[in-house]
Amino acid sequence: MLQLLQPGPKLNPGVAVEFAWCLHYIICSQVSNSLLIAHGALSTLGLLLLDLAEAVQRTDDAGLELLACPVLRCVSNLLTEAEVETVGGQMQLRDERVVAALFILLQFFFQKQPSLLPEGLWLLNNLTAKSPSFCTSLLSLDLIEPLLQLLPVSNVVSVMVLTILCNVAEKGPAYCQRLWPGPLLPALLQTLFLSDTEVVGQSLELLHLLFLYQPEAVQVFLQQSGLQALERHQEEAQLQDRVYALQQTALQG
Repeated sequence: MLQLLQPGPKLNPGVAVEFAWCLHYIICSQVSNSLLIAHGALSTLGLLLLDLAEAVQRTDDAGLELLACPVLRCVSNLLTEAEVETVGGQMQLRDERVVAALFILLQFFFQKQPSLLPEGLWLLNNLTAKSPSFCTSLLSLDLIEPLLQLLPVSNVVSVMVLTILCNVAEKGPAYCQRLWPGPLLPALLQTLFLSDTEVVGQSLELLHLLFLYQPEAVQVFLQQSGLQALERHQEEAQLQDRVYALQQTALQG
């Protein structure tokens, strides 16, 4: 199956779709994922992602998402395996090229198939969750603003975007410094005017990390009426503890 999914002139898209879904179901069964990783599955799938990103730039063929979806799911699921680190799984993916390809696919989904955005964002979340190098790629390729532009798509997409940004911010002061200044804080303030508890909760978590690692963000937050935005949620049971903690941090800062 991995041989048949190798990108190149001999790749048959129809066959590749079928085998990609087969591979997805095998991975979901968790029977032999360590073996798949050891045999270079992440490398093969990563190269296929690069090939798909090139393809969507050459054509408007909406059928490409039929292959992109199972490939994204396969990589995402393999990255959650404990064996990934022990067998060098993440080393099979080339940081900047994979992140750049993923954003090309996200833009393609945004224009042609928005319902597939969560698939790409889930992979980006799994890439950045434990890997400072993938977070660095996200920053060095100036992809924070394109990521923020996806926030209005839906609440599900918003939560995933904010979670990815939290992955970056929690890597420490050097990463928060590169997130700042820019469009991040205005975008976070906008999300605080939403009513979805999960979206607001993830925004509060990102604000907490920013305040912790980039203290000058507190002053700008106050100047842009951040306390008033927080007040909208201080009576919500699921959020009030985090809202109170941020209010105290802001007032003491």
